[in-house]
Amino acid sequence: MSSEIERCAPLVRSAVLRLARRLRVERDQSALSNNKVAVLSHLARTGSSTPSRIARDERQHPQSLTRVFAELEADGLIRRHPGADDARQVLLTLTAAGEEALAADMALRDRWLVSAMRDLSSTELGVLRLAAEILDGLGD
Repeated sequence: MSSEIERCAPLVRSAVLRLARRLRVERDQSALSNNKVAVLSHLARTGSSTPSRIARDERQHPQSLTRVFAELEADGLIRRHPGADDARQVLLTLTAAGEEALAADMALRDRWLVSAMRDLSSTELGVLRLAAEILDGLGD
């Protein structure tokens, strides 16, 4: 089983990286940066969160996201507020505008992906659906 995994891992890595590159290329030039999408997606998944938790979960250095947080707040896509239990703690929350911006950015990528998947059979779509669930689990 171990040798099967060792042969499969590079294939999965290569395919995921190639698809990720293609999705980045196919989106509009006005789309959000990858870091902004990561922050908005995190808040959409988890609700309010601290900057340090977002950085940890997204495997980023907190300092590298400081400007991203500031830009998202300036654009009205996130809101800062004090924590309920500790007023010194800062929580970030996704705003309605942030939800809309994230949805619009994802729609740009999804349009290309739908087009690319259009000729797949129902069996191939089922395999991709299962693979997506597995890859999502691996990403956690």
